[in-house]
Amino acid sequence: MAIEGFGFSLRQPVVLRDLDGFGHVNNAVYLTYVENARVAYLREVVGARTVTEIGNVMAGVTLEFRAPIDYPDEIEIGVRCERIGGKSFELAHRIVRGDGRLAAEARSTQVMFDVEAERAIEVPADWRRAIEVHEGRATAE
Repeated sequence: MAIEGFGFSLRQPVVLRDLDGFGHVNNAVYLTYVENARVAYLREVVGARTVTEIGNVMAGVTLEFRAPIDYPDEIEIGVRCERIGGKSFELAHRIVRGDGRLAAEARSTQVMFDVEAERAIEVPADWRRAIEVHEGRATAE
């Protein structure tokens, strides 16, 4: 199942540990799904393979819940880059249940970060180019 408007998506099964006392996926787990898809997007689009190569931190996120996710299910998480700034970029995320129903939408701000220097750094030019090629459009501010 492809997610309309998203050139990248990650399929992920729902596992028992994702559930809460009500028998559906706990709200905190949705952010884990977003994070898993973010890392997979960066692996595919910019070639980041290690923690050091990923080189960014999630500085903020908003998450809107639309429908519960149950077990067993296989969800699909779409990711696309909305904007690239000097030191940060914004990602849009969409989580879709196996039956095609929208479960959640999120937006996250990623900041490029030098861990040793403990400071934000510029988005690498090769990342910017790779993301824009993947997205098929300019994403600069």
